Amino acid sequence: MKGAQKLTPLDASFLHLETPNTHMHIGGVAVFEPSPLGSGEKLFQAICGAIEPRLDLMPRYRQKLAFVPLSLDTPVWVDAGDFDISNHVLHAALPAPGGDAQLADLVGRIFSRQLDRRRPLWELYIVEGLEGGRWALMTKTHHAMVDGISNLELATILLDVDATPKPFDSSALPKRVTGGPGPSSLDLLVSSLRTRVSRPVRMVSAARAVAERPRRLAAAIRDTAEGLVAMVPAMRAPRGALNGRTGPSRVYTFSRFPLADFRAVKSELGGTINDVVLAAVTGGVRRFLMSRGVDLGEQSITALCPVSIRDQSERTALGNRLAMLLVKLPIDEPDPARRMEKVRGTVDRLKARKQAVGADFLLNLAGFAPATLHAMVSRASLRQIGFNLVVTNVPGPQFPLYCQGARLVEAFPVAFLYDGQHVAIAIFSYDGQLNVGYLADRHAMPDVDVLAAGVEEGLVELVAAARGDELAATAPVVVEQKLPKKATTRARTAARTAKQSTTKARQPTRP
Repeated sequence: MKGAQKLTPLDASFLHLETPNTHMHIGGVAVFEPSPLGSGEKLFQAICGAIEPRLDLMPRYRQKLAFVPLSLDTPVWVDAGDFDISNHVLHAALPAPGGDAQLADLVGRIFSRQLDRRRPLWELYIVEGLEGGRWALMTKTHHAMVDGISNLELATILLDVDATPKPFDSSALPKRVTGGPGPSSLDLLVSSLRTRVSRPVRMVSAARAVAERPRRLAAAIRDTAEGLVAMVPAMRAPRGALNGRTGPSRVYTFSRFPLADFRAVKSELGGTINDVVLAAVTGGVRRFLMSRGVDLGEQSITALCPVSIRDQSERTALGNRLAMLLVKLPIDEPDPARRMEKVRGTVDRLKARKQAVGADFLLNLAGFAPATLHAMVSRASLRQIGFNLVVTNVPGPQFPLYCQGARLVEAFPVAFLYDGQHVAIAIFSYDGQLNVGYLADRHAMPDVDVLAAGVEEGLVELVAAARGDELAATAPVVVEQKLPKKATTRARTAARTAKQSTTKARQPTRP
């Protein structure tokens, strides 16, 4: 239908999974040095002026959802004729002293609110009042619009590789048609019926085309079957201290790491950067559960790890191109080197058994059903495919970026919570740093700082193991007992100090 684009099954799933307590938006916080423009209204207007013409590069950001009557089909994207950028680019300021605690609190409050489905599903906050005259851009976009990779690509469109910004040339962009009425409810219904009538013909045509390539068909069937079999052990994962009723309020915190530490562990212990991340997270979860008195021998923790299947031709395309890995974390392993080895072995086996292929197949299969049934299938599948937390890792550029002449100093990602989850961990690397953001249910997990401290200590152990330090396996665990808030803060400070001492001679290097 002209002026309307149907959501993919995976994109629609993020709409169906959303409830008043589970908000399906993702985002991040990018912190900048003081701008040559200063602060206040001048900086705000300059950024608004830079964003609006660039929206023509991302037409989805001017579109809103339209729903087919009676939920007979998947929703569609249509142009928002009443689009007003002032509803989406907003101004905020931190209270003094504008430090990490104030920034994290703002993130938690903003991500506790759902996006308005009557408008395009995104917001961008220009945040001032950070320590040292710094400021930040905070993005909040519905997961039905973007995945972590495409969200990153869109963010870089707003940034420059040089300190001196170049004027944006919009003359090469296709002329945008505005003011036309969007499709009516009757138009959407008629279009859906036409599609369903023609679907059997298209399926037969597609089957005939596939049958002409029997080897490709056999490979696809084999990979999908192996993936589905690989998912079976992850069905109905046990619930535990990281799971329970999810409320609407969020709390947020973050950790900073030198990327060089992860590379050093990878070089000595093998695997990938993502394997090292999962091993550090495993150490953090282990410490967090011990702080709550959980018996690790009786607790199983499975992490849902989204895997991008986006190729180079899709780098700036919107929507989601994701598959999933369900990784059981070896939280009962006290030795960091063996913990790393187990994580690496598990991930390698899952990849070899095409588990991600199987998960992608299930999600797309749901798209053949009407929207109401699709919603039921999405929610039922999520309950059946058991996992305890989400761990997502998005690699970023390893060179400096700028906005309005101000250098991007650091960036922190923000994930989301599925129903029944208490915490989600997101990782983002940029210019020699690897930063981790922890989004948690405010009431169920107010002690998320304990988890963050544990992940920091988990990396300290891995670095020590990579250097052959025999004390790595018996290093004291600062947060193995329930600690009051002040003690937890001291534990995090001690962990950072230990980490810096192990990496002092290895400053982050730019590839």
